[in-house]
Amino acid sequence: MKQVHPTTPEELARVHKALKRKFQDKKLIFGSGSVPAKVVVVSEMPGPDEERESKPLTGHNEKLLNQVLKSVGIDRKKVYITNVVKYSPQPGKMPSPKEIKSYLPFLKEEIKTINPQVVITLGNIALNGIGLRQPLDNIHGKTFNFGSFELLPTYHPSHALKNPEIKAVMQTDLAKIKEILKRVPKPE
Repeated sequence: MKQVHPTTPEELARVHKALKRKFQDKKLIFGSGSVPAKVVVVSEMPGPDEERESKPLTGHNEKLLNQVLKSVGIDRKKVYITNVVKYSPQPGKMPSPKEIKSYLPFLKEEIKTINPQVVITLGNIALNGIGLRQPLDNIHGKTFNFGSFELLPTYHPSHALKNPEIKAVMQTDLAKIKEILKRVPKPE
């Protein structure tokens, strides 16, 4: 069910406060971008660069995502980007399923607060973190109805930077956003 009132920065701040209370010992990197937004991008977790800049996605990954969004006609300034896990784990360490699960209620609340029409997941951790336990290779570019939004999984930009074929796949996957925005009812 879509919210009938516009999202406010105060509502998002409430979600962030709850996160800070639960994870007091971590340096949390919150989502950023347009509030409200028709499109939310969920990445995996911040790395050292994201932690340094206090942004959910930075550097070459952010640049590639911005290029792909632009190429499919999506204005990056109207997109909200966040991560499943809100802190940078130790270098080379992946978050455990338990850690990912501990952030899920906050991610769900964050998405509900932003009230998007489309949520794009970048990579397997983001896909699993949002609650869809399927191999990304099998379902990328397909849409799934999650009640209040459509889910569109694709690859993480870091994977596309290593493999030009994946960049083309990512572009094809994300080209579906415009069509989804046309067919999914607009928030009231």
